[in-house]
Amino acid sequence: MVRPAWHAAVPGFLLALAACSEASAAWVGDRFFPSTLATVVPTPADFLNPPNLVLLPETAGTRQTLIPTTYSKLITQDWAVTFTETFHILEQANARTRRGFDNFVIGTQYQFYANAEHQFVFTVGGTAAIGGTGSRDVGAPSFSIFTPTVFIGKGFGDLPDSMAWLRPVNVTANVGVALPTQSTTLSTTTLPTGATAITATVTPNLLLWSFALEYSLLTTSYSGGDRKGSRFSQGWVPLVEFALQTPLNGPLAGQTTGTVNPGVIWVGRYLQFAVEAIVPINGRSGRDIGGRAQAHLYLSEIFPDTIGKPIFGK
Repeated sequence: MVRPAWHAAVPGFLLALAACSEASAAWVGDRFFPSTLATVVPTPADFLNPPNLVLLPETAGTRQTLIPTTYSKLITQDWAVTFTETFHILEQANARTRRGFDNFVIGTQYQFYANAEHQFVFTVGGTAAIGGTGSRDVGAPSFSIFTPTVFIGKGFGDLPDSMAWLRPVNVTANVGVALPTQSTTLSTTTLPTGATAITATVTPNLLLWSFALEYSLLTTSYSGGDRKGSRFSQGWVPLVEFALQTPLNGPLAGQTTGTVNPGVIWVGRYLQFAVEAIVPINGRSGRDIGGRAQAHLYLSEIFPDTIGKPIFGK
């Protein structure tokens, strides 16, 4: 006997894709956009995120810990490619702990337009999670997911004197659509009666939309005296990020889940450190509070004449 059991799901690998941003950091005019954690900054750059920690809120009795590593390389001054590998730990009640790598993710960003005077930047790009490159034990699918994305950033240093208190504000935003190459996955289970149950897991197209609000307390320094040499930022940036996802089809279409992520970034010349809480926006998004911590290395400052410069151009 065959008993079909259809249900829809937003799999953990999509949540991981949204949770582990391939962030970058760079200048737009006189405004420095630091690397954020739950969203992607719209400024291609040479950087390395060594293994960092993401502890997601518990969802349906499942606790997920992610340890992503990301490397970004500038091909030209305006175009970068990124590579992300994430180690996944999956803990479920009354079941063994599962560990393994998620599917390998390749990303790209191209800075399409920048206005230095108004501290505005618009970038296009996206990611491809390559199916079959990760462990099925942690839910890495056999199919790929392509996520075209647009990125914007705006600093408010151009505001008039009457609104000077808002000049330190940065706003960045991402909008993308995760498009799986396979919309339905079938699995079979043998019941105690000897019958076979067929379960169809629907992987929907997923709208990924996120934004970050930052209050920049950064100061600008120079590698040489008298404002000579390369400039770099240093100081603190408190921020809050909103990372949201909405299925566009299937039984859960229109039901948004996501997190609010308050935190703080410390920026230095060669690297930055950041920590954030991960707070679910509703019951479907999780039951408790998670957290993430990240180190981000500015390769353009550490190795300006070798791996920290674009392959083509200055």
